[in-house]
Parts: sequence; structure tokens; C-alpha cells
Amino acid sequence: MKILLVAGVGERPEAHLFPELAARGIRIDLLCDTDSPYFDPLKKAGFPMTHLKMKARIDLAAIKTIRNFLKTGGYDIIHAFNGRALSNSMMASAGIPVRRIGYCGTLGHISRWDPSAYLAILNPRVDRIVCLSRAVQDYLRSLGLPDDRLVQIYKGHDPDWFSPAPRSALREFDIPQNAMVVGCTANTRPIKGVPVLIEAIRMLAPDFPVHLLLVGQNKDAELQALIGHDTVRNRVHLTGFRMDAPELMGACDCFVMPTLKNEGLSKAVMEAMSMGVPPIVSAVGGMVELVENDFSGQIVPPGNSQALSEAIKRYATNPCLKETHGQMSRNRILSHFSFSAMVDKTIQLYQSLMPGYYSNSESGRGGARRERE
Repeated sequence: MKILLVAGVGERPEAHLFPELAARGIRIDLLCDTDSPYFDPLKKAGFPMTHLKMKARIDLAAIKTIRNFLKTGGYDIIHAFNGRALSNSMMASAGIPVRRIGYCGTLGHISRWDPSAYLAILNPRVDRIVCLSRAVQDYLRSLGLPDDRLVQIYKGHDPDWFSPAPRSALREFDIPQNAMVVGCTANTRPIKGVPVLIEAIRMLAPDFPVHLLLVGQNKDAELQALIGHDTVRNRVHLTGFRMDAPELMGACDCFVMPTLKNEGLSKAVMEAMSMGVPPIVSAVGGMVELVENDFSGQIVPPGNSQALSEAIKRYATNPCLKETHGQMSRNRILSHFSFSAMVDKTIQLYQSLMPGYYSNSESGRGGARRERE
């Protein structure tokens, strides 16, 4: 079996997935943007990679590159890991006997009335779509996509990937040593609900020892005004963009993701849980799949600052509960969202598209690709 992987910048689970697939005996080539932080390490390790930067959903140069690979490489499957990669891959693979796999990780962004949607996710020539969560799967089903095209695979994590920063690392942000630290990584987007979190901090008594470490680009005027309020000014610490965001979150007492809607599944929450940091999340999208309320974290109604404030206070006043939820959150990653499960399910997906490859492999008849030809 031979697979052509088409990715963008990529995330940590994907960067570990690609070489693991190769280690499992699958022949692969990867087209990937050199802007990816994982490009050089994989390249130096001898992984078969080619630079490909897709500037738009229809990028003629990218389409030409992908098509040249498909025409000469003898691939059985092309697997695209984002919308831009999928739309270019669909055009590049026209008329070529190859199975096509796409990916969807968010909710609420596709319209059946948008012609561009038929370049990718709604394209009937896509054989399978990997859904980041059951919520994403249900969303695509609501758009009329048939069940047999939708495959749910979580982006698995491995706690061994992460090394929490020491508590002393928080001194850089002038956080008092005895404070309970709430972590959050989110850029300025209304959907992320950061103002709701700021309001939740404001609701706590001024002398209550809770501080918020907010990592990400946050230049929103409304947010700046909220942070400037007397009751939160000294309790909210903005770091801007940080490459070590996961490690910093590992030094916090709990992690909050106050998303308002359309959260497929939060990478940041999964990273925090992998390090045993208990999460507080909104009851939206795939978050209710990830966190078991009052067992591996807390779930609050979206947009409800009061409920979020109470959840934070609950951890601050009950260290044993915080520690228990933290341990259970790590266990949940290991049991339900593991990297090994992601690898296994991805290989099973490939096998499901090529049953003839396995039924004929022992007899040497060449597999599904020859059958199609």
C-alpha cells in the first residue's frame, strides 16, 4: 500500500503519525509546508518529504505538484489533512484511479449554498472524511453527507510528549508564588469566549488568590478594556504568542477553555489533560466528549461567567478535587484519546478502502489498485 499525504503546517499528533505509519510498513510520501515546525526534524530523520505551500483553495502550482506525484508515484490513496489540501488534491487527482481522504475539525463553517464547499468536504468524489469528533461527524451528517463516508478519529496524544514547566517559570509574569493559576491559550476571536473568562475572574473577591495566565495574541479592544478594570488588572497576565505555551499550561493549577460554540475538539485542552492539569470547558461541540463532568474536569454552560467563576473557585478551595480531576484527565487521554489508537484507526481506514489489497496480497495479485485498473 502506498499513500500520498498532503498536509499544511501540521500539529504534533500528525508529526508523530507520519513516521509511525512508515514504521508500520506503509509506504508514504509527504507534501508539507516548510513553515511547519516539524518539517526539518522529520526531514533530518530521513522521512520522505517535499515542500508544498498551498496559497489558496485553488493553487495551480500546488495542483500541478500534487498531480505529478500522483501520476508517477503509483499511489493507492491520497490523504489530505486540511480543507485547502483537500480542495487542491481533489482537482489534482481528477481522472486518476486513487482513493481520496479528507479531514474536518470544526463545526459551523460549511454551507451547502457555498460553491467552494463542493471543492472539498462536499465533493462527492471524496471517499472518506476523517471527523475530529463525534460532534463534527454529526454536523457533517446534518449537511446530508452519508454515514459511510464519515469516519471519526480523534487526534490522539501521548503524555510523554509533554514536559510541564516548573512552577518557578511563572515568576516571569509576576504571579504570586501562593496564587492558584488558571491557564488559557486562545487568540483574539469572539468564538473563544475570552471576555467570559475575564468576567469570571472579576466575579471572584479581590483578595481571592486566583490569577489568570492568558497565552496568545490578544489585541481586541474590548478585551483590553476588561483587563484594565481595577478588579482584574493585577490578576490577568498576558504573555502574547509563546512557543512554550503547552509547557506553561502544565505549570498551572487548572486550564480553562471558555469557547462559545463550534469547538470540534480543543488541542490545547488535550495537551493540558495530558499533563494532568484539570480542565474547565464549555458544553460545546466535542468538548463534552473529551471531558467527563465532575470526573476528569468540569463542564459549564457556554457564555456563563457565573458558572465558570464558581468552577474556578471550586478548584481553588478544594485542592484534593483538583488533584483527583487532574489525574483522571490524564488517564482519560490514555484510555480514550491515545496516540496509539489514532494510528490504529488511521491504518484501519486505509485498509477499509483497499480490501482487495489484503485479500490478494498473499497470492501476489497486486491488491486493490490493480483491481481498479
